[in-house]
Amino acid sequence: MYIRISFGGRLEIPAYIPEERFWSPIRRSLPIRSKAMVWKEEVYFPTEVALEGELTSRVPEGCLAYWPPEKALCLFAWASQPYGPVVRLGWLLGPKQSVFEVEEDEEVVIDEPRREDYPERLWGVAELLRAQGFLAAPRAWEGFQSVVGAAVRPDIRVGFEVFVEDFGFIVESDPLYLRDFSPVDESFRRALQRARVFRSRLDVNEEGYVVLSEYARSESELVSAVHAVVQDFARTIDILQLR
Repeated sequence: MYIRISFGGRLEIPAYIPEERFWSPIRRSLPIRSKAMVWKEEVYFPTEVALEGELTSRVPEGCLAYWPPEKALCLFAWASQPYGPVVRLGWLLGPKQSVFEVEEDEEVVIDEPRREDYPERLWGVAELLRAQGFLAAPRAWEGFQSVVGAAVRPDIRVGFEVFVEDFGFIVESDPLYLRDFSPVDESFRRALQRARVFRSRLDVNEEGYVVLSEYARSESELVSAVHAVVQDFARTIDILQLR
């Protein structure tokens, strides 16, 4: 099940919950309204939904989880780990830095994305990517609409965003790091360019994060572009590992 988590009516973070034992009680309670709380690199908000599942104190980045004491849904962006044991529910879609845009006490509304809320072309792109094994859904942010998604394995997630333009498609990955023009920044960038192990573009997004990107002229090229960005992101992380 895909859910839409909206913050202050300005930012949407879609998420995917694969197991019916988790999404069924949530669906029965929709729409859910709450207030956002921000803790380190996590956003969470209490609900009235009671869920049970295996508890863990370790979660991967980009995880959607449930914290039993507050009946809270939790969005884990990066390295932050739970304050107490949680139940893993699913995955966030799109570049993970979106979680950092949520503000304390911001109004939260959880519902299901409706087809009439987005252009049909966005739904077409999302469905094309879903058919290829990606998680994908339209989303809106400050009035701008795109398709966000993720490629997931049991404990690994790579998020991406697809900007749908009249002239084609732009794909951007999760951030690699925040650009600061320091010697370390320059060293990383040049090392990646010299490595030549990926075909995606080393790029920077509008928030100043270094990302991988690709351009596709048509839908027939888009799936290959997303595959390239996702696979190259994993290779890039391997290159940057300290050994």
